[in-house]
Amino acid sequence: MTLSINSYNLMNPINRTTSWSFESSNNLGANPSLFSKFASKSKSYEQYVKTAATGIANFLKSAQDLQASAQKLMQKDNSSFQARTAESSDSKKVTATALAGAASKIYEVKVNAIATSQTNSGTFLSKAETSVASRGINQFNITIGGKTTKASAVISDNDTNDQVLTKLKDAVNAAKTGITASIVTDDKTGNKKLELSSDKTGAEQAFEVEDVTGNAMSATGVKHATQLASNASYSVNGGATQVSQSNTIDLEKGKATATLLAPSMEAVKIQIKPDENKVIAQVKDMVTSYNMMHDRLKDAGRVMNSSVRKSMESLVSSSTYERIGIHRNGDGTLKLDEEQLKMSLSSNFEQTTKAISGNYGLADRLSSAAERYNEVPASSLLNSKARQVQQFAMYQSSMQIAMPTQASGWVVNLLY
Repeated sequence: MTLSINSYNLMNPINRTTSWSFESSNNLGANPSLFSKFASKSKSYEQYVKTAATGIANFLKSAQDLQASAQKLMQKDNSSFQARTAESSDSKKVTATALAGAASKIYEVKVNAIATSQTNSGTFLSKAETSVASRGINQFNITIGGKTTKASAVISDNDTNDQVLTKLKDAVNAAKTGITASIVTDDKTGNKKLELSSDKTGAEQAFEVEDVTGNAMSATGVKHATQLASNASYSVNGGATQVSQSNTIDLEKGKATATLLAPSMEAVKIQIKPDENKVIAQVKDMVTSYNMMHDRLKDAGRVMNSSVRKSMESLVSSSTYERIGIHRNGDGTLKLDEEQLKMSLSSNFEQTTKAISGNYGLADRLSSAAERYNEVPASSLLNSKARQVQQFAMYQSSMQIAMPTQASGWVVNLLY
C-alpha cells in the first residue's frame, strides 16, 4: 500500500480499486473554529494529513498481512491442518512417512523378511602384485532382468591388481546395467577386492556375470553371489502375507508408506496423526499478525474511527477460542497458549479445526474483516475530527484555484 500526499489530497492510494472520496461543503466544508483550535496546537494541517495517511496506510498493510496469514490456515490442501506425522513403536524395525491429508490411523506391520539386493563380493588381492587377470582384452557378460550387456577391459602386461580392479570397476559402471561396482579395501592388510551389487532390491534384480574372453570375472572372484536378491515378506493389521520387491510398502494409496528395516517378532505399530507442531506454528503466525494489526490500529487512534478497533476485537472475543488456547489480553491483543492448543488438537482435532479454519471459524472471520477494510473507501475509516480536516483540505485547495492570492493569505492567517 503506497500513499502519496500533497496539498490537494488527504490521501491518494495507489493501486487500489477504490480511492478516497472527498466530501465538500458549502459552508467551508469544516468548522473553522474547530480547525483553528487544532491549528494552534499543530505546525500545520498538512502534517496532520500526513500523519493520517501514514496511520491508515500502515493499518491497511497490516490488515493485508493478517488476511494472508489467516488464508494459509483455510487452504484445503496445504493448510497445516492437513499435515501429518508418522510415529513407529520400533523405528529399528519399521519407519513410516505420511503426506498431507492422510487418514489418521494406526497400522500394525509384521515383518517376516526384508527385501535384499544381490551382492557378488570378490577375493582380496594384494594391490601391488601383478594382475591375476589375463593380459589383453577381457570381455564379460552382465545379465539382469533377462537382458545381457557385454563389457570389456584391456589388461596390460605390467598392470597390478590395483590397476586391474579399477579398470574392471570402471567397465561395469560404464555399462549402466543397474549393477554398481566398487572396490573394498581391507583396513589391516591393505588388500583390495572387487564387489558388484544390484542397485535395487528384490528377486527380479538377481544378476549373473560370465567371462567371454579372458578370465577377469573368475580370477577376481566375483562370478558367484555372496548375498542373494530376495523379496520382502510382511503383513499389515493381521492380514495375509504379502511380498514386495522393495522395502518401501504402501499403506494408503501413496499418502502413507512404511519402510521395512529388519524382521520383527511382533507387529510394529505405525500411528499416522495430525502434525500438531505445524498447526501451532501457523496459528501462532496468525496471532502475531493480528497483534501487529492491533498495534497499527492503536498507532492510528488519533485519526481512525473507533468502531474499526471495536469491530476487530469483537471477532476474537469468544469462549470457544479461549477453550482451545487463544486468549484475549486486557489491551485487546491475543495470546496463544501453545500447550492448551496442543491438548485441544490431541483430544478433539475435528472441533478444534472447525473453530480455527472452518467456515465462520476464527481464520475465516479475520480474513473476511481484513478484506472488507481493504475494499471500502479509505476515508470511511477516519474519525469525525479527521473527516473535518479532510473537508477543510478540500475547501482550501478549491479556494487556491479560485482565488490564489486571497485564499493563501486567509489560510495563513487562519493557521497562524
